[in-house]
This record gives sequence, C-alpha cells and structure tokens, in this order.
Amino acid sequence: MDLSHLKTFCTVVEAGSISKAAKELFVTQPAISLKVQELEEHYQVQLLDRTNKGVIPTEVGLFVYGEAQKVMALMASIEREIELSRNPIEDLTVGVSSTVGNSALPCTLLIFRGKYPGYNITTDIGNTTEIIEKILSRRVEIALVEGPISHSWREELAKEDISIKKIAQTRLILVAGNSGQYGETAAMDLDELTKAPLIMREDGSGIKTTFEQVIASKGLSLQDFNIIYELTTSNSIASAVASDMGYALLPVMSLRKELRHKILKNITLKDIQFRHDFNLLYRNDSKKLSHKAFIDLVSSKERGFC
Repeated sequence: MDLSHLKTFCTVVEAGSISKAAKELFVTQPAISLKVQELEEHYQVQLLDRTNKGVIPTEVGLFVYGEAQKVMALMASIEREIELSRNPIEDLTVGVSSTVGNSALPCTLLIFRGKYPGYNITTDIGNTTEIIEKILSRRVEIALVEGPISHSWREELAKEDISIKKIAQTRLILVAGNSGQYGETAAMDLDELTKAPLIMREDGSGIKTTFEQVIASKGLSLQDFNIIYELTTSNSIASAVASDMGYALLPVMSLRKELRHKILKNITLKDIQFRHDFNLLYRNDSKKLSHKAFIDLVSSKERGFC
C-alpha cells in the first residue's frame, strides 16, 4: 500500500461513486476498484458499501477517510516545505510616497508578483521625507519617492551608499471642482495663482517640495500664496476640491478618474509649469535577488504604472 491508495479512497468517498472518482483522477474504473480492493485487503476490513446508487463508506471506512485526510494534508505540508527549501521565498520591503503608492505602483506590484511568485513584497506608504528617513534607517530596502531631493538629503544618501535614479516624470496640474464656483475658471496666470485659495499637501511631501522649488525659480515663496488648508493625502485634497473648497495642484496621474468623470476640471496655467519627478532609491550593498528584480522592473518600460 502507498499514498496513492489513500488518495484514491478519499476521492471515491468524496465523489460517491467509482465512475465519478475515475473521471476526476483520469484513470479507468477498474484501476479505481483495484486500489480500493488492495486497501481493504491490506487492512482486512470492508471500507465501502456498494449500492445501486454508488458507494458509501462503512463505519470503519469513515474513520480511515478522516485519518487519510490528515495524512494527505501532512504530506502536502512536507512537499511545500521541501519546495520552499529549494526555492525560498524572499521578503522585500519597499517604501513608497503616497501618490506613487496609491496611483502608480499597484499595477507594477501585480506585474512583479506574476513574474516573481517566489518574492513576497510589502509596501510602506508615507510622504517623501518619511520614506527617505526609512531607507536611511534600513526600515525599507528600496524607496520610490516623488518630488525634488534636496542637496542635504543627497549627501546623507550618498554616505549610506544609496543610489538615486530618476525613473519617471509627471506634471502637477491646477484643478477645481467641475460643478462649483471655482470650476468656472478656464485659465490662470501666476499672479492670479498667488491670490487663488489653494489646498496644499503637508511639509515633507514631494508635491509641496516641487511647488516650492518651482515658485522659488520665479522669485516667490509660500508666503506669497493664499494657502487655506494643508492635508496629508492627495485623495483628501481631491475630495476637498471636488466639494468646491478651493483649488489644488496635484499630479495628473493621480486624477485620471476624477478628470474622466468630470468631477474635477483642469485649469490651464499660462506662464508656469510644475514638473514632478519620480525617483528610485536603493542600497548598493543588497545581495537579494528580489532587490535586483524589483529595481530592474521599475526601471524598465514594463513597469506598468497605473
């Protein structure tokens, strides 16, 4: 007797007939009957009652079925552990700034998991400053951040042998609620933008850093603008803008649904543009295969940002 006898017997009990079990196991009915007969001869006991409607387990047959299920589960567990020892699962933690994590990366993660089922990837979402701090303290292994990276941050990252690689660029666009008073605006110049009620991301976010850098190139600072609220996520800002609470500058890639369904309206900016970079940060001393695989995918055209 071997495990195939137990597997066959369990299948017969679950199917309720020899013929159905034969179809499920892709073998002939005589082969099924022989396996059951050999099992009964081994234990010298009848395990099945044969009827015109099929087969049902005897009292001892039910006991054997229950114990056989335990044996089959144990064998499956052993096989899984052996397979894992041959191809161990690697864990990889990726820190992601919120726009990338909520808007761009979900599709990339699906591609990565389909391509590398042996790698278990976990994301940690925060603003750009929080994620940079986490890769410096080794709380994440790779980081995807948005917005400019300051000279002081670059020095800190270089000391830790962390590379910075620009992988994509989007734009911050000015939006208003499509059906409210602010949605009546078609275009705005920089002088008008300084007076418009703006809802802005918090300190440390890549969006706010991009905004500050661009306006500084025009000789302006945050104090020159009418910032009425600061919120900690792009989604909450988009909701506030849709409720006609003011204008906001947000990455166009995070607003596809709102623009398509005309919840928000893109207000043309006449004399200023806000280009918004996405940067990949990674440690050069990592030996993990998952580390290299993720970097290669995100750096390629196959990354599939949503």
